[in-house]
Amino acid sequence: MKSLVTLLAAVAFSGAAIAGPVSYGKNVSKTPVLPPPAPTGCDCFGPGLAVGVFGGALLSDADDVLGGGVLMEYAFNPYIAIQGSYGLYATDSEHHAFDGALILRYPITSICVAPYALVGGGFSTNSANDGHFTLGGGLEARIPSANCMGIFADAAYNFANDIPDHTIIRLGVKFPF
Repeated sequence: MKSLVTLLAAVAFSGAAIAGPVSYGKNVSKTPVLPPPAPTGCDCFGPGLAVGVFGGALLSDADDVLGGGVLMEYAFNPYIAIQGSYGLYATDSEHHAFDGALILRYPITSICVAPYALVGGGFSTNSANDGHFTLGGGLEARIPSANCMGIFADAAYNFANDIPDHTIIRLGVKFPF
């Protein structure tokens, strides 16, 4: 009798050992549900084309005037871009500024802003034609919820040949494609 009880106990315990864990619901999963990964910051400073408009001021020893213009920018990567712009400022006669610049920026993706430096040159007309060298810097903020639209402010000092040196300050928006 003792061997029969031992045999029944061994069969009962071996069945429980093979059966696996107990589940009380139909869709109970053993793997925990993980939360989605944390956002890594904005992704708005990638390569591509952007167009923009700006209002600005031309500051010089002779005159301080307001104006505005348009720009087109192509970013090769998050750090390097080229930009072409046209500005019109209301001096004694119209001051037309055609500029090209290399832009070196450092995106801070956690807050979606990028400080940048620009260096380039251009051509101005204001009753006299003149070439100039440009050196400046600025800050751009991108808005991810608005299709990565950018708001920028910058200033550039223009070393001119025949007209007085001047500073152009711009405030505007960029629309990437």
